[in-house]
Amino acid sequence: MKFTYLKLFVPLSAMIIVVLAAACTKEWNEHYDESAYDLPDKTVTEFIKSQPELSTFANILDITGYDDVLNASQSYTVWAPNNNALSGLDISDKELLTKTLRNHITRSRISTSGIDNSYIRMLNNKYVSFAKHQSGFTFGEKPVTEANRPAKNGLIHIIDGYAPYVNNLWEYLGKTDGLDSLREYIYSQSQKVFDAENSTEIGANEDGQVIYDSVFVISNSVLERLGSIDVEDSIYTALMPDNNAWNEAYSRIKSYFNLPADAGSSARQRDLTRFTVVQDMLYRGRIYEPENIDSLKSTYGNVFYNPAGLFAGLKNESLSNGVAYITSQMPFTNSDSFFKEIKVEAEQTSGRTNTGSNIFIRSSYGTEFSASKNYYILVDPTSTAPAVEFSIPNTLSAKYNIYCVFVPAKIVDPNDLTPTKAKFQLTYIRRANGSTFIKRVTPVNNVTDPHALTKMFVDQFNFEYANIVDEDFTRIAVKLEVSSAVTIEEEQSGNFSRTMRIDCIILEPVLE
Repeated sequence: MKFTYLKLFVPLSAMIIVVLAAACTKEWNEHYDESAYDLPDKTVTEFIKSQPELSTFANILDITGYDDVLNASQSYTVWAPNNNALSGLDISDKELLTKTLRNHITRSRISTSGIDNSYIRMLNNKYVSFAKHQSGFTFGEKPVTEANRPAKNGLIHIIDGYAPYVNNLWEYLGKTDGLDSLREYIYSQSQKVFDAENSTEIGANEDGQVIYDSVFVISNSVLERLGSIDVEDSIYTALMPDNNAWNEAYSRIKSYFNLPADAGSSARQRDLTRFTVVQDMLYRGRIYEPENIDSLKSTYGNVFYNPAGLFAGLKNESLSNGVAYITSQMPFTNSDSFFKEIKVEAEQTSGRTNTGSNIFIRSSYGTEFSASKNYYILVDPTSTAPAVEFSIPNTLSAKYNIYCVFVPAKIVDPNDLTPTKAKFQLTYIRRANGSTFIKRVTPVNNVTDPHALTKMFVDQFNFEYANIVDEDFTRIAVKLEVSSAVTIEEEQSGNFSRTMRIDCIILEPVLE
């Protein structure tokens, strides 16, 4: 996300330094060394106005006020389109003229010396190609007819054609019909935020409160998470839902974020649903031939293994900082995008508690068994009722199959083939006020396999309320307690052991 600095009291001067990595050669230095030129008396503006074939361009300078800018002492390079090139441009549209003009001017002197295939940052922050070919040079793929014409404060290259102003993804979103819902959501996330680090303390008021020479930044929470589509040097491919696609996706996703009152209720449900609609809309780079790609990873982090299917039948629009595709139906399945497996690793201490036992972390490295992420916990009983409880964050208001994965005792002793038995207690949100209930479950088959990992089915459960955790809502209400179901008699007989080895808890989405 591009930060726009706003200064109170004293205007904030912005300096943009572009560092280009290149060999330190004489040719490269001549791009910026004013002593390499015999400087004439005319400024850039005066030179342009002295050339009959640039009279239209000179008129544009006058209309937009850039005749004064190019008369100043700062150095500029101008790629000036000839009259024929500008014959179709609407001279009455000042906004268009200004955008087009700024697309042909850059700061400092850029000569053809050493140019091969460069992209030059223009005054409007767009990047335009300046390239060398066997037949000569081009700017924005338009031929340069006269190069390196010096002026007192810069250089002029005359071109046969002009580089049209090309919208970036942010601008395209704002100007394209049919994207109202997407535009309203993303644009609404921009806000002015106080920047304490760059603000200066200048005193205190009569109440002792600190007064700042304040700096504010414009930030956008969605772009900060997904990608800066409003800056020119970040390249993305965007899959933009039109209003029909937005409405369908919103209606389909909304029910998965049914939240209780203490977790934001309907207002937060709306926020989470809208973000979920767009979370997989951006991909890094320019994608023109998705059929030649094996997989694509969205900037949100989801991986899709059918890139061709995501863009099937869609037309692309090439933009200054990427490519846009507009779709009338979002191509993501729920399970590919947001309704995904939840796995809680037993060895993670956060959100884990235990009673009647001691917990030890063990590794499956070097054994015949492969625990998830190669670690599991040993639940060593100190009572007849050892138990461990796991917090399960980010459950949706949806149906899951719940499993607990056990590791056999054989992992440490090949001769120990003693199984264990387990029972469970699920804590979940049951009321709109956020209150929780408990469901006790003893599976029909609750005995572990002494020879292999056991993925024990606990229950199929339909959560009425979602439990989404973030920095503002930190409560994890959903928990699963795993406890020993081995009786004293079974323990004493040697047929079962109360010692449990737990790999992970898994919640698999039930797709209906």
